[in-house]
Amino acid sequence: MNQSATYPKWMFVVFPALAMMLGWGLRGHIGGGPYGAMIPGAMVALCLGLLLEMPVTAISILMVFGVFGIGMGGEMTYGQTLGFLRNPETVLWGTAGTTIKGAVWGLLGGTILSLGFFFNKIPKKTIIIAFLLMMVGMFAGFKLINDPMILYFSDPAKPRPESWGALLLGAVVLLIFLKFKTNKSTFKIIFRFAIYGTIGGGLGFGLGGFWMVLGSHLPEVIFKSWWKAMEFTFGLLLGASFGVAAWLSRKESVLQNLKENENITTEGYPIWKELTVVLFIGLLIFWLIPGSIELFTKTAIDNNIPGGTITNEIARLADNYAIAGLLFVLVLVRFPKAAWQIGITLTFCHAAIDMVRDYYPDTNTFSPFTMHFFWVLLMTGSVALLVSWFSRKENTSINLFLLLIWSCVAVSFLRMGIDPKTLSVDGSSFCQIVCGRFIVDIFFVVSAAAVSFILLRKFNGIA
Repeated sequence: MNQSATYPKWMFVVFPALAMMLGWGLRGHIGGGPYGAMIPGAMVALCLGLLLEMPVTAISILMVFGVFGIGMGGEMTYGQTLGFLRNPETVLWGTAGTTIKGAVWGLLGGTILSLGFFFNKIPKKTIIIAFLLMMVGMFAGFKLINDPMILYFSDPAKPRPESWGALLLGAVVLLIFLKFKTNKSTFKIIFRFAIYGTIGGGLGFGLGGFWMVLGSHLPEVIFKSWWKAMEFTFGLLLGASFGVAAWLSRKESVLQNLKENENITTEGYPIWKELTVVLFIGLLIFWLIPGSIELFTKTAIDNNIPGGTITNEIARLADNYAIAGLLFVLVLVRFPKAAWQIGITLTFCHAAIDMVRDYYPDTNTFSPFTMHFFWVLLMTGSVALLVSWFSRKENTSINLFLLLIWSCVAVSFLRMGIDPKTLSVDGSSFCQIVCGRFIVDIFFVVSAAAVSFILLRKFNGIA
């Protein structure tokens, strides 16, 4: 029985749209940058894997490519671009900037995400070379577009290094290479996800930005979370676009064959090895690499390190999320059973790092002998143990999806304790409390409950 026929088209659209909307909102609330974008990347990949009825192991691998692909877009700066939307004289330029950056985010994200379907079909050497060439394309984009500010969407008076051109050329090089190195049916699906990602990302960020325009004309209303409304819209439309791509691809033989593959079980796989792998890769990307950059290049870590000197070029390359994504793939090649730990545990880890950093703002985050390090290790270690336990039980994908959702929502609520004043409701009306002060937190809970309901109602017992 082809059970995917029981999932109507609306499920392919609504489910990933809701999940990515939640993930995108959480990303902006508990951890920005590329590592924060791992949250919606993991969530949308889990949705697609469940809808396409992929085996548990295949879903875990797809999730790793999801956190890699969607995380890449987090390299782009867009705060000043959104600032243009508040000024009637620059609103069109700001809209052009958000649309282009959203489209590039979806283009590269969709390309890398879709590669996860074929991790065991394409030679590993080909995948690794593809990502190395992608980084070469990114370097060319920096030098040809972003560094000379050929098309610049930030404030010239307070310039910030941009990277959308780098990601665009990186995606183009990646697609060209895959066009010649994969068969027609495989590239058809990759290209479909790239195109629909481009459309969804462009519409999501471009249209979502108009919430900022609306907010600039409604300064006196109770609701003021226009930035969050933009993020929710971006995630909603990008998730829906990936869902449509999955719907159109559901009957492709190359994806149908995934259902026939046996799962690689974790039975007999030592837990200590699994935890050692995730501890090593976590320390490498969150601690050793950034600490080494600051130590040896004397360059402060920034999401958009400017290029120019040899030192800055080395720092920009080493700090780029593409390096972390490539490391994830290399770990998968050697330890495919660690995929759940990469996708769930490391995604949560950055959320914990971002929260604890705000609790201890003056702490040296690169010292292992601090409360910052202790709390991050304790929280992440707890999630890692839960991931290990659930990955060996029934309904693996469902339970781990729920773990990711509610652990991230829990972090969002723990952040309230950073500034206790935010919890004060003295003198506030019911509408001011619900529609103003806590509207985003309420939205998180409602969205998380909705996604959880769909998971338990539609998928429980089959994944």
